[in-house]
Amino acid sequence: MSRDARHRDLELTADEKVKFNEVVAMLARHGFGKEGPPLQTTFAQIEQFGHQVGQMLARAVDIHLTDQHAERFSDEQACPTCGQARSPNADPHDLPLQTEDGDVVLREPAFRCPQCERDFFPSTHPAAN
Repeated sequence: MSRDARHRDLELTADEKVKFNEVVAMLARHGFGKEGPPLQTTFAQIEQFGHQVGQMLARAVDIHLTDQHAERFSDEQACPTCGQARSPNADPHDLPLQTEDGDVVLREPAFRCPQCERDFFPSTHPAAN
């Protein structure tokens, strides 16, 4: 991915821009108070705070989207060993990951095949027949 593609803004709707700006203002108040940064604040300090917020947002988006993705695996899945259809476990599997923006714990759907005595996690790609 080119540097330009990595720094391109998302195209938001007017309503999304309003909500985005509200979140930005709320986080800025959290970091620097209602009046904003004091006079002695350097741009480096502002930039560091922006990076911290960006990393927090990136981790939250990662978790949100992978949770949505995991919900798509609520149906039975074939055991990769015996091919028998199995229902997902009631509790997802926690998968700790180190991302570019810090640690996240993803909750991926887990399945158990009692016949094969194994756990498995569904693939996003169907098996070739």
